[in-house]
Amino acid sequence: MKKTLLLTSLVASMVAMAGTTGSVKSFAESEAKFETKKSVSNDQKEVETKTTKSYEVGKIGVETEVKVKGSGLSFGGTFQAEKLSLDPAPTKDKFLDHSKVWAKYELPEIKGVKSFVKATAEPKFIGTATDKGSAELEGQVSYKYGEFTFGLNSKTNFPFVQKTANVNYGTDVKSTHKLFVESEEKKDVFVKGLKDVKASLEIKHNYAKTVAKAGDRVDYVSGEASAKYDAVKDLELEGKVAFKKNISGKEIGDYEILGTKLFEKANARYIHSYELKGTYTGVKHLSLSANPFVVHVNVSKEVTNNKLKRNDDVLYGVELGAEYKMLNDKLTLTGKSLLAGIHIKTIDETASEDSKKLVKENLGVFVFDANAKYDYSVTDKFTVSPEANANLELLVSKPADKLVTKPTLTLTPKVSAKYVPVEGLTIEGEVSVPVKFGVVTKSFEKDSNDNTKYVSTKPVNGFGYDSTSIKTSLNLKYEWK
Repeated sequence: MKKTLLLTSLVASMVAMAGTTGSVKSFAESEAKFETKKSVSNDQKEVETKTTKSYEVGKIGVETEVKVKGSGLSFGGTFQAEKLSLDPAPTKDKFLDHSKVWAKYELPEIKGVKSFVKATAEPKFIGTATDKGSAELEGQVSYKYGEFTFGLNSKTNFPFVQKTANVNYGTDVKSTHKLFVESEEKKDVFVKGLKDVKASLEIKHNYAKTVAKAGDRVDYVSGEASAKYDAVKDLELEGKVAFKKNISGKEIGDYEILGTKLFEKANARYIHSYELKGTYTGVKHLSLSANPFVVHVNVSKEVTNNKLKRNDDVLYGVELGAEYKMLNDKLTLTGKSLLAGIHIKTIDETASEDSKKLVKENLGVFVFDANAKYDYSVTDKFTVSPEANANLELLVSKPADKLVTKPTLTLTPKVSAKYVPVEGLTIEGEVSVPVKFGVVTKSFEKDSNDNTKYVSTKPVNGFGYDSTSIKTSLNLKYEWK
């Protein structure tokens, strides 16, 4: 014990002498889940109800950052374990393969030019022969001219692999270069009301030794542009356009709104999206918003003997939101909804049947979310915030001329707390209990030849209780200046 105290005092003294600022944060997230399912007994004469239980620590660890005053040097790391379950028992990789350390040096600013270099190591001590983690080098230079900042950011990732798996190492080394320009935050540019203008262009490539053509070294090209406009009283407009074109890369990531994935990560050729959000604040304590969007994903395209095979997804809809604050802004009522459609078009000119040469499918996604949260200040250092949330999701499809609706309802009571016992130390925790209802198996059809037996392959589905989870999180953060 004495040795521990001595070591702690020594470290604290060194930190103080070094003239540093920084933070240390410990965190833990866990979930216990209880699922209820119906099944047919072995003798097929009864429908049994079974409850399965599971417990998992999603992540637990420590995160730190230290800045040496006046030097431009900072360093830190994240040391964590992930997905620790009781059954099955966690393997070594859960403890050893999710940590990283980094160091960063910011060069002195010279006539508006800022730059930094950063090195990150993220080893996987278990991993696989072809995946032992990686090291990444990052550099950035930017120049401020008037209200605008122009810059270039470059990252190169070097994977750690065993020598026997290092056949063409350059293929696995990836560089990402990003050109960007952004205006000074909340400051008008060009015309009154136009602000927060941002644009970027990014390219990712590898260093393969031999390729059929130079373009094969390029994974993708992507870009994004956004701006806000608030010249009209009580109204703010925010527009955003984005695209990503795979060259030799394969995947397009999720497109998600209100926690609903309208497009899930999959192999695709390109995506481009358009959003325009309007927010009205003309009524005291009330904020209203609408965010219409259109997204096009080209999943695949192939031409064989002048015959086209192509698959496209078009996502469209609007996200609506309303927020009302009352009781001196202690009580916040929030309502959100998503009204979206998904149009899937498949062209196959090689198909023998005319009905399969052009296939169209339309899906509907409707999400309604309501939340009430109250911030209760027990003392000036301790705040407790109970809240309740209800989320209803409706997935609508029409297979074989029949309209099918799949509902999911999640009710979530939640309590969070924040405590600041002394300056620099913050303790935060929360507990939530999501209760999920949806389309579940409620029984099974009887055997037509034997009315005393159930057929396990013929479930009778209906809306009912699905599962309950208990989620907890705890964060402790200490900052020094």
